[in-house]
Amino acid sequence: MERAIILAAGRGERLVNGKPYPKPLELVAGRPLIVRVIEGLARAGVEEVVVIVGYLGEVLIEALGRVSFQVPVRFCWNHEFDKPNGTSLLKAKEYVVGPTFLVMSDHLWSTSLPERVRAFPLADDETVLGIDYKIADCVDLDDATKVATDGSRVLRIGKMLEQYDALDTGVFRITPAVIAALEEVEGPQGCSLSQGMAKLAAQGKMRVVDVGDAVWVDVDTPLAHGHAEKLLAALGPELVPLAAPAHQG
Repeated sequence: MERAIILAAGRGERLVNGKPYPKPLELVAGRPLIVRVIEGLARAGVEEVVVIVGYLGEVLIEALGRVSFQVPVRFCWNHEFDKPNGTSLLKAKEYVVGPTFLVMSDHLWSTSLPERVRAFPLADDETVLGIDYKIADCVDLDDATKVATDGSRVLRIGKMLEQYDALDTGVFRITPAVIAALEEVEGPQGCSLSQGMAKLAAQGKMRVVDVGDAVWVDVDTPLAHGHAEKLLAALGPELVPLAAPAHQG
């Protein structure tokens, strides 16, 4: 079974601070972010979706229960949602039994992006991340996670990198090796996904694949939210790229 895990437990304060619902339910062009993500995964051939919920999780579960999806959706609780997102993924470790998509609840992308990530030949102890080399097209570079690469391998990854050649699109295909790496770096304050990926990178097991002209946007700020709505208006709900690549997030 092809499974995808969606990280959806955080507060998302820059976008929905003070609102009575969690960030994944923020409307973009009239439809909740996470609904667009789940529908995109279904179009990409994913057979089951696991949503990690935390902050206002009951609200999120109830809202998604009113939507008819083409794939089954199940939920995993993270009650430590104030810790970094690596801790959140550890709550769902039982679902990572083989190559598994890992995506963010606030990243929108065209179907070709996960398809390219899926096509990468992945060893049992490796993980692959879809990356974008078109850095100049990013509308909110300060907020983007940067990646320094050497061929198909990651050298360094993080938001504060000063030297990098690509951006993290938020679409991973992970194996149990990620869970093992996160468990090694987990501490009282939790751990971030980037910490686990950095651990794999140091072992030469963090790989990357160029997403090419695939459209994507990280909807993390009001600026990016406005950009996402413009993309959807121009390209449609599936974000099919134009002949000339659209600006990306």
